[in-house]
Amino acid sequence: MNDRFRKFLDAKVLEYRPGFAKIEGVVEEEFTNIHGSAHGGYLIALSDFALSLAANSDGIKRFAVSISMNFYTPAFVGDKLIAEAKLVGGGKRISFYEISVIKDDKIIAKGEAIVYSRGERIGGS
Repeated sequence: MNDRFRKFLDAKVLEYRPGFAKIEGVVEEEFTNIHGSAHGGYLIALSDFALSLAANSDGIKRFAVSISMNFYTPAFVGDKLIAEAKLVGGGKRISFYEISVIKDDKIIAKGEAIVYSRGERIGGS
């Protein structure tokens, strides 16, 4: 796990296992856009962090090749957000994930990601 990126996002890992991860982040002032709401890039970054945990937690190197997200409702400074990534299909090389950001038990952003692997183990072994 890249602890430096987790610290930058001020994210807390709540759960992760092969094919699933859940993290928590709180919207801070530096994560907002010109409208005062959470920047879409922050929401995607939280989701991508959850994705990286879910996709790599079995020790096989995997990389996102595509992430798309739809934004439904804004979040603001102080809001606690939960980002989740869940494996929904695929095979050895290509996998498909659902990603979402939740605020107050409601989905505020949802998308999908495609992940690629050459089958290499993390750490080169």
